[in-house]
Amino acid sequence: MARPLPVVPLLLCLLWAVSAPAQSVRKHVLPAVPTSKTAVKTAKRVFYQLDPLTPTARGLLVLLPGLGEPARDVLRATHLAQEAAQRGFVVLVPQLNDRLSLDAASARFLDEVIATVVQQRPAVARRLIIGGFSAGGQLAFAYAEELVRDSTQRPWRVRAILGVDPPLELTTHWQRAQLHVDQHDCTPFLVYDQGTLDRLTHELGGSPAQFPARYLAASAFTRADPAGGNAQWLRRVPVRLYNEPDLTFWQAMCPVYQLEDLNAYGATALVACLQKLGNPHASFLFTTGRGFVGKHRMPHSWSIVDAVECAEWLQHCLD
Repeated sequence: MARPLPVVPLLLCLLWAVSAPAQSVRKHVLPAVPTSKTAVKTAKRVFYQLDPLTPTARGLLVLLPGLGEPARDVLRATHLAQEAAQRGFVVLVPQLNDRLSLDAASARFLDEVIATVVQQRPAVARRLIIGGFSAGGQLAFAYAEELVRDSTQRPWRVRAILGVDPPLELTTHWQRAQLHVDQHDCTPFLVYDQGTLDRLTHELGGSPAQFPARYLAASAFTRADPAGGNAQWLRRVPVRLYNEPDLTFWQAMCPVYQLEDLNAYGATALVACLQKLGNPHASFLFTTGRGFVGKHRMPHSWSIVDAVECAEWLQHCLD
């Protein structure tokens, strides 16, 4: 059954300055929704909008933050939004940062966010690019796959997808965390691994062994399926994945870590699957020495993306 296009009255629109000169961001707060176990909370119904620095809007770019990352911080962590705006993109950063899997309420929230711009600028409806960092990348892929699969539900079209070191296969994500928790072999990451298990249990009801169908439905990619699970819907969509698999960095904190513990392991498998399915526009970019948060080394970060080069790729995807 087709989902109707939401009509979005904005409650609040504020200006918020960012580091890039001559660019400002509007903060939007969408109307609250009734509280329920599955509803998006009011605190999540916020997004930031960066308008294009061109006479007309060329496209629409949606960037999703990582788990626990405030949406506004995305605009400081990477200059991709500013570079895209200079090339004619309307850029939206929704406050969707507390999930690993896309539920119906989160999808509706993204629908409303996008609808606010589509209603103002109908021309960008079929020129949507969506991306995200870490868990936000998993959500971006899952939402894009839903849009492609159910293309009659919304008037917009996904032109490309971007992921920055995302965990794309939730079954594997669970299994990695469970292994390290059981063996207690990676103390610095124990809280993170247990948090992954707790979050997926809350979102999907339990483990992949208990609910395999739920994990299959929620994962952007399934390695065990020759068609890639939900990734099969991306056969004709340009896909780009960024990873900086610095195993030496991670082994300094957790000596038992292997490449299979890194998100890059799933990224390469997804790209290989899409290429096998006939998608010549699926690629991964492995970077070296780019990952920093401030002055601190961190290969799992927005900074591994070359914002200028990536913005040029985004522009090319609309040509």
